[in-house]
Amino acid sequence: MNESPGIEAVRTLAKIGYRFTVNGDTIKAKYHGQGKPDPAQVRPLLETVKTHKPEAIYFLRSYCPKCGGVATCPDYEGRPLCLACDWETIINLYPGLQQKH
Repeated sequence: MNESPGIEAVRTLAKIGYRFTVNGDTIKAKYHGQGKPDPAQVRPLLETVKTHKPEAIYFLRSYCPKCGGVATCPDYEGRPLCLACDWETIINLYPGLQQKH
């Protein structure tokens, strides 16, 4: 399956050390990696994200910046919780999800 160039750019930037926030139709990227990012590598990727902004926003609304997963569940305020990273929180919010033997 071929992903959107915007999604691929987001994933590449995340691997480099960028973390993203989405507020409405605004995407903010902040570098949290080691050293300084290579502008020659980063600029075209950021431009790709900008060019494919709707797909990037859709992806980022369910993307986990900690593990890279995309399976989420909302908390009571509608914020996404990662099914991998936030499992304990999800179980506390939705006890019916616990597997019973």
